[in-house]
Amino acid sequence: MLIKNLFKILIALCICFQAFSQKKLFEKHSDIAFGIGTANYYGDLVPINRPVQSTIDNLRWNISVDYTRHFTPRFSGNIALTWVRIVGDDNKLEGVPLLEKSFMRNTHFRNDVQELSFKGIFNLIRESDRYQKRAQITPYVFLGFAFFHHNPVAKVPQSYSGSEASPGEWVSLQPLHTEGQGLPGNLNNKYELLAMNFPLGFGLKYKINRKIDVGFEVGIRYNLTDYIDDVGGYYTSFNQMYAISPLSAIMGHREYELIAASTGNNREASIRKYLAENVNPIYSNPNVTPVSTFPEIFRQGTVRDGASKLNDIYLLTSFRLVYHIAPKIKCPVIL
Repeated sequence: MLIKNLFKILIALCICFQAFSQKKLFEKHSDIAFGIGTANYYGDLVPINRPVQSTIDNLRWNISVDYTRHFTPRFSGNIALTWVRIVGDDNKLEGVPLLEKSFMRNTHFRNDVQELSFKGIFNLIRESDRYQKRAQITPYVFLGFAFFHHNPVAKVPQSYSGSEASPGEWVSLQPLHTEGQGLPGNLNNKYELLAMNFPLGFGLKYKINRKIDVGFEVGIRYNLTDYIDDVGGYYTSFNQMYAISPLSAIMGHREYELIAASTGNNREASIRKYLAENVNPIYSNPNVTPVSTFPEIFRQGTVRDGASKLNDIYLLTSFRLVYHIAPKIKCPVIL
């Protein structure tokens, strides 16, 4: 009986050893990672046709945690949770040629995006069959889809004296119908705060030891909404919006806000310069044309999203710490 059991154990050990030594069988395994990096939005408030300055002026951050399952030497599946902060501000376009109208619009926003993504990863260099023997450097590309929640907010002007909010307070823009969405006579519905995007990018991993990698990743998100920044359509008349809510009117028509809520800069000189060049030279003289005489320049139906014809995108970079989880050893059951 003892010899029989020892023989079974010997066979099981041989089979187990063979499984480990079989180089043609890829060892599926998993890893978890933590990432931190930068975030940049490009859209109606931040034109992508001046990428360097737009990126420098609006740099923010993202943090992420993710899980990856390595199915084959080339292909892995990834699920990630990412928190992204993005910003944009028309006042940073002051004096930029061809973007004077965007400066006059005087819109700004901040948005904290919570993203759940599902990505396929393709390794440009084949992984070893054993994760401990993976290459020192592994470049890869990824593509997938994601669901995200967002909520653009902006600061209330210092000149606001209503009861709905306080000057300088950050308020959510979607409930304010800043383009008249959802109001009587407006065919556009309010945009959704839950949306979808498509992540696409490139990454690089560097092996530190048997279980730990460090890496860098860069990717864009093309969104299926143009309202990450609360700008995507046309102006509604100030008077119509004021009848619904004074706060909605002043947040949807900020062109004559003399002190920028976002920066505290005085805008009057640049406003007068725009009116003098595009409406009437008389507006350059404050003694003849006080602020109360400024004309309505963004009438109902005027395009509000003039800087970009594409949906909003954001760009993420991430420095990553990756921990590989050792797979379980599967040996035959000994009876």
